[in-house]
Amino acid sequence: MKIHEMNRLIAPLLVLASASLAPPIAAGRPRRRRPASHSLLRVRNNSPAAVNNVLTQYAQGLVQDQSANELASFVSPWVVTGVAQGQYKKYDDKQQFSVVETRRPLGVGRNEITFDATDPPFLCLTHGLQIGLDDYELEQAGLNASNAFPIKQAKVNQLVNTAIRSREKKVWDAVKGAVTATGGLGGWSSDSVDPIDQIDAQIEAIWSATGKMPNRIAMGLSAWVVIRKHAKVKSRKSGVNSTGLALGEFASMLLNPAIEVRIGTIPYDTAPRGTAKSTANVIGGEVFVFYAQDNPDTMDASFCKTFSPTGNGVSAVKEFRHEDIITKMAVDWTETVIVTSPICGNRITLS
Repeated sequence: MKIHEMNRLIAPLLVLASASLAPPIAAGRPRRRRPASHSLLRVRNNSPAAVNNVLTQYAQGLVQDQSANELASFVSPWVVTGVAQGQYKKYDDKQQFSVVETRRPLGVGRNEITFDATDPPFLCLTHGLQIGLDDYELEQAGLNASNAFPIKQAKVNQLVNTAIRSREKKVWDAVKGAVTATGGLGGWSSDSVDPIDQIDAQIEAIWSATGKMPNRIAMGLSAWVVIRKHAKVKSRKSGVNSTGLALGEFASMLLNPAIEVRIGTIPYDTAPRGTAKSTANVIGGEVFVFYAQDNPDTMDASFCKTFSPTGNGVSAVKEFRHEDIITKMAVDWTETVIVTSPICGNRITLS
């Protein structure tokens, strides 16, 4: 007998033998099935990100509402470069503010202002945040994809506010890291030390070194509380002192009465994730006196700048599906923050 014929005869016998050795199944008891997680492989179905125009308009409104509170763009205004990298003029000594001969003799070319080989480069870095909306969250709220806008608004609100707070902290960290406090100043807990005199001295020092009249002051809320309650400041105010002190009144007391004064009020959590919250003001007990242009470029002497190909930070909200169960909303921007003219800003730290 050939081998393949023998295998054909033996195979049914082996099947019967294995069946007789298997444990019996109780009557009426269904056969156990393998868990779905063992038998199925989740297939990711991610949709491409697309701009949600309605959420974008809502986000832009949030940014506009926060503009009075955030001081990142006040101390470091946007410079729209159109490109992600290039060069800028760094003003860090008095020679950069020197005058040049502009008279051109006949037959002789003009003097030219150019970027020197030592002028530093800027390189804009990518930034982005996203937040998820699980389909189950819609079920919990009694909503569905067709009427999910209210809960999407709440998500975008959290997304934009986190982006603004994070940028505020990043900008002020860059400023504080580049400019040290002027020594011997800020002891305003004493009634014998006049805050106005000390701030005026910083205004005059910047003007003397650069020829630029400082036109902006940024300070933390705690510094403003000390200033408005200080006896020497209150004594300068005409009329009844008990009515308090407005920012405009404070500015009118300074060497440059047209100077714009802004108070930083944005807090942040200093404690690590997973621990009890501990908040602090982003600027803190600091006063910064500086010069800035309203519409700076790569060449002007503004104290600090934010370089960006497009500017404005959060400009669009993108939306996409993730794994068929989560809607993601995201914001992206490109920027770099540089203190371009340290000599155009001074810092007072309260003690």
